[in-house]
Amino acid sequence: MSRSDLPAPVQRGDRLRLEIETLADGPDALTHVDGYVVLVPGVLPGEVVRAEITSAAKKFGRARVAFVDQPSAERIAPACRHFLECGGCHWQHIDYPAQLRFKQQRLQKDLNWALGEHAPLVALTLGNKAPYGQRYKVALQVLPDRRRGMVPAMHALRELDLVPVSECPASADKPLHLARSTIAALAERGVEAWDPVSDRGNLRSVLVRTSLASGRSHLIVVARDDLPELDHVAPDLAAMGATTVSLNLNDGPESRLLGTKTIAITGNDRIEEVIDGVHYCISPTAFFQTSPYAASVLVRTVLEALQPKATDVVADLYCGGGLFALPLCGRSREVIGIEESPLGIADAEASQRRNRIRNARFVRGAVEGVIDRLGQDLPRPDLVVLDPPREGCLPSVLERLAKLKPRKIAYVACDPSALARDLRFLHTLGYAASSVTPIDMFPQTWHIEAVALLQPFAKGIE
Repeated sequence: MSRSDLPAPVQRGDRLRLEIETLADGPDALTHVDGYVVLVPGVLPGEVVRAEITSAAKKFGRARVAFVDQPSAERIAPACRHFLECGGCHWQHIDYPAQLRFKQQRLQKDLNWALGEHAPLVALTLGNKAPYGQRYKVALQVLPDRRRGMVPAMHALRELDLVPVSECPASADKPLHLARSTIAALAERGVEAWDPVSDRGNLRSVLVRTSLASGRSHLIVVARDDLPELDHVAPDLAAMGATTVSLNLNDGPESRLLGTKTIAITGNDRIEEVIDGVHYCISPTAFFQTSPYAASVLVRTVLEALQPKATDVVADLYCGGGLFALPLCGRSREVIGIEESPLGIADAEASQRRNRIRNARFVRGAVEGVIDRLGQDLPRPDLVVLDPPREGCLPSVLERLAKLKPRKIAYVACDPSALARDLRFLHTLGYAASSVTPIDMFPQTWHIEAVALLQPFAKGIE
């Protein structure tokens, strides 16, 4: 009889002494009780803790730490009072060098499992500029408050429920201050926070993106319906540094951050960020990396991997707003960017004009629908940047990419398991990963960005 067929050896409320074995997903670490998996948040491998079982499902249980009897040498005090209440951070209890090492180890484990003897050696994780203050995009939810009308909040760990927050050391000061000030200003005007249970109130959240280069900020106020009070406070918000103020209408479920309609209230259509001398024009609701410093590390890693020549044609698949395409233009003959999002294409073309780049061409469309044009009415690429969504690439995209026979592929991934799966499939198509470099885009979390360099070899996996 397998362990899964047996009843759980623990029950809710049991108090146990546990020796922690390894890190798991998010804030969790893992141990076993008589072969049964127990997940414990906020602990480290090798630690011995006293814990209380909070749930005991058939496949695994969860526990809450009461006391750490034998702490790890890598344990530090969390910098935020909301750690493990708010879901924004996972690893504030781990010192930063250990965080970088754990990310490298996690990525290596996933690649070893998928590729076996063909797994490349994962390089040391490239760290962020600092462990805290690196999030230049801030999203605050709102909660009703009897005294102040409403207060800033964030989603609780693993839940849609909200918890009030008074600080966020992971975020840069300027966008965080502007988001908090906006909530306070709207509360003074009598605006009510939306309560999804009673379906009362209007304001859902406030998002701010601040440019590190210019200090300018996008401010997006998300509401279920029109918000005339925003017109009245917009001048004050502009004085606080909101160079662009927009209203996003979102009447969807509470899990949805933004609706489809955004109305400009005041300011320019875009703000500019500068990464290694390239100016990026960013629309309010467009995707752009949260940490400008880490974005620079990411771009440099891709460029160093590809090492383009002046005669090369480069295809940037899933190019977004041109993060990689634009700097590649200065090192290659021509760059073809393909992106499904009309907002991403518009930002990429605006950035192209801003930088006076003449050798880039941006094509709107799903990669799986446009890739067959490469080598036909679009040039065949010598080099390829592949930066798919979190879930990775469709097999058909990888098959058609391999048929183009690019000299190098730089695969940019934000999910290790999707990367491992796609690298294995590319290996069967004759492309092997010669290097994989993890990059810490989000300190204090378990999230990993990675750049894998692939090159053709004589034969795939049999």
